[in-house]
Amino acid sequence: MKIKSTAMFGVLSVLAACSGGSDGGDNPVAEYASDSDRAARLVAETSASSSTGVASMPTRGRAEYDGIVGMAFGGQPASLSEAEMIGEVDMNANFATNRITGELDDFNTRSGERIRGELRMANGRINGSGFSSDISGQLSGGSRSPGNVSGNISGDFLGENAASITGRGSATSDGGRLGLSIVGRRDRD
Repeated sequence: MKIKSTAMFGVLSVLAACSGGSDGGDNPVAEYASDSDRAARLVAETSASSSTGVASMPTRGRAEYDGIVGMAFGGQPASLSEAEMIGEVDMNANFATNRITGELDDFNTRSGERIRGELRMANGRINGSGFSSDISGQLSGGSRSPGNVSGNISGDFLGENAASITGRGSATSDGGRLGLSIVGRRDRD
């Protein structure tokens, strides 16, 4: 009977490990891979798009943009595929007031570690067909987490009716200098 109990405990332990951590989340390795694939698709979709013409920018209403952010220590990641950490972008644009808000969160590392916390956008502005925002927050967990982060991002609206976004940023953190790269598209829900 003891052998059966030990075997059952082993099976349950494996199943528990596969179902995620104590926070109920998915596997960070799988999430990193999924976000990397999504980033590649978004980059392919937006690579042929040019900046939205200033005369074609929406002047009223709001839009939500969902996308991917990649970060790397030491400076700009040359591409999202080279990011050490990948997370999600949720940016809201108010075209009537020329303001943006949002957050960067749900980060996972290339080595399979979950990074907890978020970076919030503050003082976000739309200027012509571009945007800029301060970012700050705390990111913890993992063997090389950024800790306290403060910096900025800037980018462009792309395509007809500001259908997509792309941008870059830089920040200082407790773990060192960070470079950021973002890409996203307008949520059509």
